[in-house]
Amino acid sequence: MNNSESITHDGEIPIYDAVRNLTRDEVEKTVRNNAAARHFDVTDEHLNVIHSLIEHYKQDCKSRDCLAAHEHMRFLEEAYEFKGGGKYLYRLFDAVPGTRGVLMPIHELAGLPTLRLEQDKGFGTAF
Repeated sequence: MNNSESITHDGEIPIYDAVRNLTRDEVEKTVRNNAAARHFDVTDEHLNVIHSLIEHYKQDCKSRDCLAAHEHMRFLEEAYEFKGGGKYLYRLFDAVPGTRGVLMPIHELAGLPTLRLEQDKGFGTAF
């Protein structure tokens, strides 16, 4: 196993540990509070995407590192392909003040730890 696949990284909390005991009500309360602090209106569409991502983390991040962003972005793009995939997701989340992309605002709103590889610095892409 190489370093990028290990479960913990220099004291970072794996995503699974951050979400495993979260309830939908706790997530919604945190998201609404953080959104209000940023003067951002959260809709049911935002909450549905956030809940989908957290369920993905609960199921897929139990036994492996999930701090790299690209696989989670791919999951969301496929899950919301019927609504436009990445274009739909960026339309929803790229407007959150002080953040960029899709995953960064979701993590900020939901109070989740940041992802290690949320930017591809070679291409300047934020997920």
